[in-house]
Amino acid sequence: MSSKGMVRAIFLVVFAVWLMIWVMLPTKLYKNTWTPNLETTLNSTYFSGQAAFGCAYLHFQNKSTDYSSNHSKRLGLDSATALLKRPVVVMAPLGIVSALELTFAAMFVALLIWSLANYLYVSFGNLHMHKEGEKIWEAKLRSVSLRLGYIGNICWAFLFFPVTRGSSVLPLIGLTSESSIKYHIWLGHLSNILFAAHTIGFIIYWAITNQMAE
Repeated sequence: MSSKGMVRAIFLVVFAVWLMIWVMLPTKLYKNTWTPNLETTLNSTYFSGQAAFGCAYLHFQNKSTDYSSNHSKRLGLDSATALLKRPVVVMAPLGIVSALELTFAAMFVALLIWSLANYLYVSFGNLHMHKEGEKIWEAKLRSVSLRLGYIGNICWAFLFFPVTRGSSVLPLIGLTSESSIKYHIWLGHLSNILFAAHTIGFIIYWAITNQMAE
């Protein structure tokens, strides 16, 4: 395997592990078992050196010849993949969307739903009344509003991947920062909606529990 291929493989593994952590984040297993171990393991300067992998990848990429042609061959863009990249939806505010983009969008929405469901499952099982006389449904409203903010954070975790120039992650899936700006816009709008719901939920909660002055 070439040096560039080795760095590419390392990035794929690191990115896959990073995605898996986001999937596991809202679960009890992550909170009770993984978190103490990760805090101990990741408390080192080793992980601050990830930028070095990025520099190495970009260095090998710049040295390659006829990049666009080789890149297409390396990704194996056969006729089936070409079909997936054809537009299937053209409408505002999404613009032109391919079947492949719809698939990734559905996977991301599934991640958000999975995360919210797990956060609420864990939270509702350990409800704490923060105010004397607080009702259960009021505590659940507070919990839902808080977790909507957590889900908004997931959007922010992915927000700047699409617009990072010279990214060493985007080429792994055949994208450039110019071609994926719309994903940045989508994530921005979605995070705004989630944080607005988070804010409105807390305003309603404070109003019904007489905590607006506080």
